[in-house]
Amino acid sequence: MNCGIRLIGVLAAVLLLTACATTQQIDVVDTCAGKPPRSQCWMELESHPGCFVWNAFLQEGMTASWSGECAGNVADGEGELLFTWSGKVQAGRGALVSGKPQGPWTLNHADGRKEDVNY
Repeated sequence: MNCGIRLIGVLAAVLLLTACATTQQIDVVDTCAGKPPRSQCWMELESHPGCFVWNAFLQEGMTASWSGECAGNVADGEGELLFTWSGKVQAGRGALVSGKPQGPWTLNHADGRKEDVNY
């Protein structure tokens, strides 16, 4: 019986450590709230309140949405990321890891250009 309790305790500890390892600590001073255009910052997703994605090109009135999941408080996994501002839309499809793009992405720029990139 004690072995079962220990096993459950170990599994719980592993799950807790895994969950903690995937949670990005985002300080309020690093968010996009109140930042000027062209700032780099963590932007809260309209599609997932309380979940953030890295924004490397903040624009006036910009919002972001994500079709994928969030792990902790950051976007994570495969999906489509949309940034909208001033009637413009920039879309990208690929993987986010801890809220930042990783690996191959297909970008559809606001000016109509399409680009395949690797992060």
